[in-house]
Amino acid sequence: MSLVGLLAVVTAACGSGAHHAEGGSGTTASGTTRPQDTSLGTGVTATQIKIGIMMIDFSCIEQFVDAVEPDQRQAYQIFIDDINEKGGINGRKITPVYKSYCPPELQPAEELTACTSLTDDEKVFAAIGTLYDPNGTAQLCFAKQHRTVVVGSPLTQSVIDRGPPGFMLTPDITPERRLNVIMALLEQKHTLEGKKVAIVDIAANRPRVNSVVVPALRVLGVRRGTDATLTIASSDTTAALGQLDSFIEHWKSDDTNALILVGDEVSSKQFVEKIKAAIPQMTLVADTTGVLTGARDEQKAHVSPNPYDGIITAEGQTGVEHTETPHFAFCRDIWEKATGKKVPSPNEVVKLPNGKQNDIYSEVEDACLYTNFFATIAKRVGPYLNTANWVNTVDNFGPIDDMSTIYASIQRGKYDADNTYGLVAYDPTIGAAGDWKHVTPVENVSGG
Repeated sequence: MSLVGLLAVVTAACGSGAHHAEGGSGTTASGTTRPQDTSLGTGVTATQIKIGIMMIDFSCIEQFVDAVEPDQRQAYQIFIDDINEKGGINGRKITPVYKSYCPPELQPAEELTACTSLTDDEKVFAAIGTLYDPNGTAQLCFAKQHRTVVVGSPLTQSVIDRGPPGFMLTPDITPERRLNVIMALLEQKHTLEGKKVAIVDIAANRPRVNSVVVPALRVLGVRRGTDATLTIASSDTTAALGQLDSFIEHWKSDDTNALILVGDEVSSKQFVEKIKAAIPQMTLVADTTGVLTGARDEQKAHVSPNPYDGIITAEGQTGVEHTETPHFAFCRDIWEKATGKKVPSPNEVVKLPNGKQNDIYSEVEDACLYTNFFATIAKRVGPYLNTANWVNTVDNFGPIDDMSTIYASIQRGKYDADNTYGLVAYDPTIGAAGDWKHVTPVENVSGG
């Protein structure tokens, strides 16, 4: 992935929503899974569970981003302390080992070095948090090479499939399943009816285009325009923008009026701006909610009309809606009690002395999400916490309490939890920077 894609991932808005999921299957009366193995796993003793906390080092990317998260470690420690003060995980306290890393596009070896340190030296049971490596090398270093559990984001289905089943989990949704959900919702809403549709992607995303988008468009029976696969290999997008110019001329001549943008790279500002400047009435569908960052950047820059106006994707509750849920209240109360400060709303801008936005909201949400998601599964495993019992528990879990969303579940073959989606479109008139408006109601898409 290029630096363009990296920044889209890092600055993407957090998932949101809240729902208390009911129990799962394969459990004993005490709520724990029947143990397959009565040994203790790596990093697990009678009194503690050692886990690695993976965090992106914002100091190495702050020149490229508007918002940073300088207090990630403090946020994680607050929620770990809360779990420990409430009895820990089946009587064991979490012992965290913190690792921050510069993303692989900028420092190729740092994340792998963190993996080696946490597994070989620190002997952790699991790594949780932000594990960003588009090639999957870092995630597989933990799960496949060192048989260490991973609970984090982002994760793709293709990376999950390359590792041992049940070792890599995300409370989010994989890009592949999100794309399936988007195409199903577009069909339900008849959003593309009467449209001539083309696809924009990069070569790395062509497999999921061919397996998901192309068959779905065939089922919809829509007319097809000329698909565009752009070459984006670095932060220099000159060649890709030149390619896009050529495709735009094709779309003008064949009356293509809807594009499905697959991947963070092709939905970044420079590409969306060029498309909408040339064909203002073009309907855009993106497979990532990361487009909200670009849309809000345009709004802050007073770009009118905003080229992202009306762009469609799939999302659960908006950030503001999420702040009205019991899950947010749970996380907020713990953090505010520990710090004596208020959690800002997701649309509130808190500035640091250097002018960057202090994204406290995302720090709180992520730390609360990953620590509690891990703890929820580990508690279900029971007193004999090891990887064999972990996998057995995960494969038989069912609905799960996920602090970021309403409906969530994990089970054998489904290791991405978030099931809460409807179609949304960006509306620049909502709030100061714009936000999503619902096109279809949020629903449980666990089968999608």
